[in-house]
Amino acid sequence: MKPLHALLLAASVFTSGLATAHEFKSGELHIDHPWSKEVPPMSSVAAAFFSIDNHGDQADVLLRAESPIADKVELHEHAHENGMMKMRKVDDIQIPAHDTQMLKPGGYHIMMFNLTSVPKLGDSFPLTLYFQNAGKVEVKVKVEKADYMMNTGQNMDHGNMDH
Repeated sequence: MKPLHALLLAASVFTSGLATAHEFKSGELHIDHPWSKEVPPMSSVAAAFFSIDNHGDQADVLLRAESPIADKVELHEHAHENGMMKMRKVDDIQIPAHDTQMLKPGGYHIMMFNLTSVPKLGDSFPLTLYFQNAGKVEVKVKVEKADYMMNTGQNMDHGNMDH
């Protein structure tokens, strides 16, 4: 019984460390599970996704982002216009007080263009976020296989979109 107890204790310590390994905090903002879809080795674009929890009494605004793996980084959204799904650049992303803003496939996201290096499945890369109130926040984005059914319920792919 003691070895089983030790194993369970070790497993709980290990998994609790994993839960916080993908969360980044800046004041009242908590950025959880930054990830990017695995892209082909010759890809020139990639996207990053995460959730932003605002635990504060004041709204905040994501103003811009940058990463050393891309020449250009933009804030984007998918929107339905005239019966078609379109991706477009946005000036900022609002994060209401006491609310969560999801950056996910099919919604708001960070687009990276002219990749200087293409991270592989399992790799992580730095992404710097700039907020109006919280300021500069550094996160590590992990490259994962995308499970679109789990993340959005629909199949979205940036690969065929004209940027």
